[in-house]
Amino acid sequence: MEGFPRRRYEQNQRYSKSNPTINLMTQELSDLELIENVQSDVDVQESLTQLINRHSGIYLDMVNVYASPNSPFIDYEDLIKDKDFKIYQAAKNYDPERGAKFSTYLGNETKWMCLNLYNRNKRKPAFQSEFLENLSSAEGIEIDSISESIKNDLFNKVLSIIKHHPDKRVEKIFKMRYITGSKNKVMPWKNIGDEMNLSIQGCINIHNSAVRHVQNELKEEI
Repeated sequence: MEGFPRRRYEQNQRYSKSNPTINLMTQELSDLELIENVQSDVDVQESLTQLINRHSGIYLDMVNVYASPNSPFIDYEDLIKDKDFKIYQAAKNYDPERGAKFSTYLGNETKWMCLNLYNRNKRKPAFQSEFLENLSSAEGIEIDSISESIKNDLFNKVLSIIKHHPDKRVEKIFKMRYITGSKNKVMPWKNIGDEMNLSIQGCINIHNSAVRHVQNELKEEI
């Protein structure tokens, strides 16, 4: 993901698990003092834990406002899982000289992270264009007659169906192909096969079976 910061964060996590003693003194420290510890690699995990305890609510509030669990353009669950790491990143990058409190800085960083993810992924036409072509092959479905707002609702329904598909490989394949993509295009089947440890044809078969499943679920919606 973010290379060195991620590795350093994971190293601190492992150190904390092998040294479970909690420095209660960090509870008395201000946000700025805790951040100085994190930036100086001093009592990092204890200081980070205090920051997480104090500011997780701000991060989660921003994610819930600016990212939808059903959005086809943002992986909501990944944002929730990355909460502690994102707070760590914010602490490492925070500059008190700019005048904003850490809570304000974290909230703004989280807001713009969500908006940038949404806008960047929304500009990728692959998900709508190619998947709509797949859907339009179903008898009785005329995609060209559907308005943009209805298309967006449709994609939310598609993502929900895919998310609850009994074959968990389906969600992974669809996310790689249509959301993660590759250079603003759908991800090639070879790349997906390598990631899934499946043959290209195996991935295509799983995908096509899921498309038929989605078509059947959506026929009454369109």
